[in-house]
Amino acid sequence: MNIDPVLQRALDTCAQEPIHIIGAIQPPGVLVVFGRTDRRIVAVSANAVDLFEVDGIDAMLGQPVETLLDSGPLDAIDAVLARGVGGLSQFAGIINVGPMGAMHELSTHAMGDLVHVELQPAGLAPPLEGGHLVVTGLDEASGGKDFLDAVAHKVQALSGYGRVMVYRFLRDHTGEVVAEALAGGMASYAGLRFPASDIPPQARGLYVRNRLRVIADTRCTPVPVHQLPSLGAPLDMSFDVLRAVAPVHVEYLHNMGVAASMSISLVVNGQLWGLVACHHDAPRPIGARQRQALDMVGRHVSMILDASELRARARRDDTLRAQRNALEALLRAAQVPSEILLDNLGLLLGAMRADGVALHIGGELRAHGVVPDAPGLVAALQWARGQGRRGPATARSCNEWSSDDASGPCGLFSMPLGEGSDDWLLLFRAEQRETVRWAGRPDRPFQVDPDGGKIGPRTSFEAWEQEVVGTAAPWTKGDTERAHHLCLVIERYLVAAPSLPRLEDAQMDERLVSHEAREQVTRLRRLAELLSTARTGRARLQRLNTLLLQMEEELGALADVAE
Repeated sequence: MNIDPVLQRALDTCAQEPIHIIGAIQPPGVLVVFGRTDRRIVAVSANAVDLFEVDGIDAMLGQPVETLLDSGPLDAIDAVLARGVGGLSQFAGIINVGPMGAMHELSTHAMGDLVHVELQPAGLAPPLEGGHLVVTGLDEASGGKDFLDAVAHKVQALSGYGRVMVYRFLRDHTGEVVAEALAGGMASYAGLRFPASDIPPQARGLYVRNRLRVIADTRCTPVPVHQLPSLGAPLDMSFDVLRAVAPVHVEYLHNMGVAASMSISLVVNGQLWGLVACHHDAPRPIGARQRQALDMVGRHVSMILDASELRARARRDDTLRAQRNALEALLRAAQVPSEILLDNLGLLLGAMRADGVALHIGGELRAHGVVPDAPGLVAALQWARGQGRRGPATARSCNEWSSDDASGPCGLFSMPLGEGSDDWLLLFRAEQRETVRWAGRPDRPFQVDPDGGKIGPRTSFEAWEQEVVGTAAPWTKGDTERAHHLCLVIERYLVAAPSLPRLEDAQMDERLVSHEAREQVTRLRRLAELLSTARTGRARLQRLNTLLLQMEEELGALADVAE
């Protein structure tokens, strides 16, 4: 889809906005920041003057933090920091603050040598209990096809928000509402897709680092944060739960009729998988205890999604590996491996996630599955040659590699077989036609003034349909890794021209084993990350310990052989 240059400039400007150093907080909370080493206040929100009844900002900046907080709150802060938990501010307790002893929820976290203290009046948020029960209920639903619907309804029951959506990011960073729970009269966005510009890159990055974002009242007036000039740079507020909201996002929420918002990040394999996005038509504060419960739910859902995706990938990889191993067994027993290879392209295709395959070996081009016609195959081979011989090349649409309006496959993946030869592996993917229902027109995600200097969010979120044609599913890093391994197998048995170098069997074995070992290391690392966040019992840990001992023995045996 072509984007107007003026709009593109506006989008680029929006994507560069430093929202983590916004310099303001959401009232009625108060922020105090002090040095962890010298214990002196370096930044404070303007409303702290009234809470602590002091004679202005200058009466706090540069002063010892003990002038505002007594030993009880400071001991609670030190106890939280001693845990060494990064990310979202941690609840430290309910304390009396200021000369009047007002009850406040205390949360804190450290950013480098700075300690951030956030104070929120106690009792503003409605009771929100049962986080552990919700997690248990999600465990029971995790194996079913309606798991994401269960997530939406459980979070709604726990939080009381009128609209709770599970919003999944696609590879192009657009997002789609894949589950929804509604209460009251809020509009449904189920099945609609939102442009990537709705959540720009810097916001997606913050969602990975800070997994819970609450906007209690979109109509509140932000409170400025004052800081000592000696800090040298704007205060980094990435993990402040009270961090104010960018004006363009506030306007966006108003256009949707949203008075309060909350987002819970879903992180899978270290990447932002999606959000549990919550909207309400009236202000809705969330307290520190409630934040902890909702953050726990989000992390648990992330773990379930991560484990499910890992199991699905393992099953898929096992199927593909079986096809590759069957092909290798045939090549190993063959008198003329190249003939066997060309006669068993079905097995080769079964070892990859593709719809068609073509091999160019010794000047012969042969294809199987969903492939272009003869001129299209020649065009694909020419395109591969033009990409050079440094490694794989990919395309998603046929007009990238063919000048003809072919009706065959759109996606193309090429990889050279060996160095210096004209042998090639070509993989094809069929066209992926779909009708996308957008929440408003994706080519008009903003209102832009004539010179592109100022933007505002769109005012319409009504469904708008778009037919997407001429492209295939994108090729992934996993596709490249599998193709590389498959090419190593083929190269081992491929009869190269006498003038070309050929690896000895021992060298090739070493390369293949090394490649498989890297695959297993990746799986083990991801399993370890999952295990670190899982809730488990002693009996299961004992079984895991037995498996680890077996693995250590296997690794020890490999080391003995290497010696």
